[in-house]
Amino acid sequence: MSKAKEAIIRTDCNGATVCDEEEDFLAKRGEHEMGSMIRTTGVLVTIFFSGSSLIGCSTPELPIGKAPKSVSIETVPLSPTGIGKTSTASTETYGNDEIVESQHFYTGPPHVLSSGKIAYLTFDDGPSESTSKILHILKKFGVTATFFVIGADTSEGRAFYKQIVAEGHALGNHTYTHDYNRIYKSPEAFMKDVRRLDQLLEETVGYRPDILRFPGGSNNHLSWKPGGRGIMSKVASEVKKEGYQYFDWNVSSTDAAAPVQAREMIIDSVLSASRGKKSIIVLMHDNTYKTTTLEALPIVIKKLQAAGFHFEKLKKSSFTFQFLEP
Repeated sequence: MSKAKEAIIRTDCNGATVCDEEEDFLAKRGEHEMGSMIRTTGVLVTIFFSGSSLIGCSTPELPIGKAPKSVSIETVPLSPTGIGKTSTASTETYGNDEIVESQHFYTGPPHVLSSGKIAYLTFDDGPSESTSKILHILKKFGVTATFFVIGADTSEGRAFYKQIVAEGHALGNHTYTHDYNRIYKSPEAFMKDVRRLDQLLEETVGYRPDILRFPGGSNNHLSWKPGGRGIMSKVASEVKKEGYQYFDWNVSSTDAAAPVQAREMIIDSVLSASRGKKSIIVLMHDNTYKTTTLEALPIVIKKLQAAGFHFEKLKKSSFTFQFLEP
């Protein structure tokens, strides 16, 4: 999508106001092409551009028991937690030089059509120590959501996958490693990582998801380094060909804009971006140290309900929002 170069107003870590050209700003943040939210003297200011994207990179999951360090969410690729042995199905192998080219077919619970104002809450990057707390909040309010998970081949990780499904939520594939340099080398490398997680989920919950979210979103720029500027179009085409539906988001909680985003910023961001929309896909993150996401979640749910939304989990036939169409 082509558009005129524009100025971006942002605030740095010390609260100072900075003005960047759009291309420099996006390159620094590794984010997408729609909007940036800032808070100036307590007033939320939203600046919209002619593109369509919201913040989508997330902070890396930190080892359990260690204090969080200052990290650059723009340049540090995510690493999953709890990765143990690689599980192997009898029908597929994943050698170093072999890419499985089998077509993907969905064998999970049946899909049901719906109508009305719909909010799809989505949580990326889990499971983590926050997963059980998120599930508790969702259960308390009686709402369903979608968890775009990464690989956690441990007893605890498998237990979380099972709990998510048992409590009526949807699992989506967010790649096994969430390693930008690995998955975005080529379409084949991406699908190999996706199938690795598919295999783990099938062994654990009995089916392979047919929905997917790209780490960083379908138009992320961090993929350019390992795969070149056209890599996302190639990967998105391959994903579609293999039978998956991929989902970006049209409402960002901005909980990835900082290692720990302000609770009020999360709430305000969701509510302001939801106005005037009939269907919303809300980006949030399942991460141990994102405590303000947990604090904001009950308020977000109540306020969206008051605005007339009901909550559903994503399925292949659901409303979708895609930054990049192959």
